[in-house]
Amino acid sequence: MTVKCPVKNHMIEKKLILIALLAITIGIAAIVPMENLMTAQAQAEAEIAQAKEQANAVDYVQASVQPMFSNINVTYAYCNPDKTSLNDTMTLSGASIEAVVNFTLTPDALKNADAQIEYYKFAVSSDQGPIFNMGYYIVLEANSYVITGMGGPEGTITFANGLTFNGPGATGSQDIDFGCGGQALNYDVYPANYTWGYVSHYIFGSDDNNLVQSVTELRNAETLYIDVTKICTVTVTGNVTVTLPASDQVLQHIELSNINNGFVYGSYIKNTIPLPIDTPAPPTSNTNETT
Repeated sequence: MTVKCPVKNHMIEKKLILIALLAITIGIAAIVPMENLMTAQAQAEAEIAQAKEQANAVDYVQASVQPMFSNINVTYAYCNPDKTSLNDTMTLSGASIEAVVNFTLTPDALKNADAQIEYYKFAVSSDQGPIFNMGYYIVLEANSYVITGMGGPEGTITFANGLTFNGPGATGSQDIDFGCGGQALNYDVYPANYTWGYVSHYIFGSDDNNLVQSVTELRNAETLYIDVTKICTVTVTGNVTVTLPASDQVLQHIELSNINNGFVYGSYIKNTIPLPIDTPAPPTSNTNETT
């Protein structure tokens, strides 16, 4: 009589079950990394598409928006190297320099933009070398809700969309002080195709014998010069901001003539702009002179 062995068959069944479980486990392990790979790939493709869209928007802005001003012309400049000022407690001594500038608006300015900023440098030098850089900026906005704030020595502009933009702080080895002036204009109510700019720099101290170096340099100068260059044009369209650096081309070079009480260039008609503009004092007449 033959007796069958159920134990052997049972072990075979257990092996088959273990093999099946192992196959299922391997399959699941393979599916999870594949799913992660597909998610990462989709994210990468979305980022690439977003980058392309941003690049296309930047290219469009660069191609369609013109610089804001076509011409810059300093019509008057005056430097008083021995200026004094009074406050409630003391007399302040130092120097001042002012310039009145005519900016001519480009006809197609803001045609495809919400706002533009142009930053300028007014480099003051003498026959002995560079002295300091005055910065100036103009903001032109398509409507009154784009710009929410501006000012400060860095030429900071705050936009309604949360963007904060600071002007370029230095060129070469010299800083640029944008506290020398700036203004914001609304394109819809722009009164003409030009605007007057007022660029100024005041340097004061309480001790006339211990003033900053730039005051001494102004006082020792035989001739003063101002070189005007554009630093950059910033265009804002929606959430796209494009900064286009300008060349180092000097837009205007002026020479301030040495007079008895300072340095002057051009002429200024009183009340041309609603600001107190310094003008050289007329020469004093000799009361003892006989005719």
